[in-house]
Amino acid sequence: MLRFLLFLTGLCLLVTYWRQPNNLENSKHHPVSSAPKTKSNNNKANRMVAVGDLHSDLPQTLAVLRMAQLVDEDGNWSGGRDTLVQTGDIVDRGPDTIALYELFEKLRIQAKAAGGKIVNLYGNHEVMNIGQDLRYVTEEDFMSFGGRQQRKEAWDVKTGWLGKMIFRNFNITYIHNGHTVFSHGDMEPEWARLGVDTLNHLAQEAIWNSNFHAPIFRGTGPIWSRDHAMGEGGMDATCRRIEQVKKALGVRRLISGHTPQYLTGKVLSICDGSYMVIDVGISTYYGGHLAALEIIEHNNGEQSVHALYPGGKTLV
Repeated sequence: MLRFLLFLTGLCLLVTYWRQPNNLENSKHHPVSSAPKTKSNNNKANRMVAVGDLHSDLPQTLAVLRMAQLVDEDGNWSGGRDTLVQTGDIVDRGPDTIALYELFEKLRIQAKAAGGKIVNLYGNHEVMNIGQDLRYVTEEDFMSFGGRQQRKEAWDVKTGWLGKMIFRNFNITYIHNGHTVFSHGDMEPEWARLGVDTLNHLAQEAIWNSNFHAPIFRGTGPIWSRDHAMGEGGMDATCRRIEQVKKALGVRRLISGHTPQYLTGKVLSICDGSYMVIDVGISTYYGGHLAALEIIEHNNGEQSVHALYPGGKTLV
């Protein structure tokens, strides 16, 4: 009887053995992980969000970042692997300068730890403040630093805590994954032909040497120009200039801040989506409009571009 039972056991093992090869072979090509599955936070690795001018308004800044699902209720990074681009003019016209720059420094660290990224660009108001052009600074802002002298010292890019932070982390322009160029003001063809690396070098060199009248900081430069937004020379001429910039930089679209769309509170899109203005007047000073730009990259190389608003998002 015992021999018979052993025989049956061996037969079962043999049958099991002969039935397994196909599964084992398939497992070489389709390994199954034993790691537990984790819940998705719905943040895509190919998502980028851009916000425009903030002008020292902390409550509105937090509101727009929460709307875009980039920070939580406590103001901490919740964007996972997303990229946030802020196109400059964090400062002036409001009281929350210190709080905003400290917020972005905190988010920079938190986003990096989560696999995300923060990109900050110089606006004309950053350059003005570094150069001590303080015509738009509020009294509340001065007092938050402890007075005018303390504020001046803080903004020094060589010795001041805030100036050094900005100089270390800001550039004048940025291209996201080869398809979208960002600048505070409009990118003109003559500047685009120099290339992003050269533009960033010229800006940093001029700031370090306190040359705030350098050509890159003048009217047609990337922190001041409004020619595209204002349709200088008519829409046909504007779209031709934009196409020249796209060709020079190899991008699909240009994104700017600087020219506030506070009458509509909406993202401006012209030339078949080749150019957009995302300064919608987020700060209370300009009407307190909440909006951001979202670009989702797809596996086929295409991008979906949406304007984000409190009521939802729309294709632009």
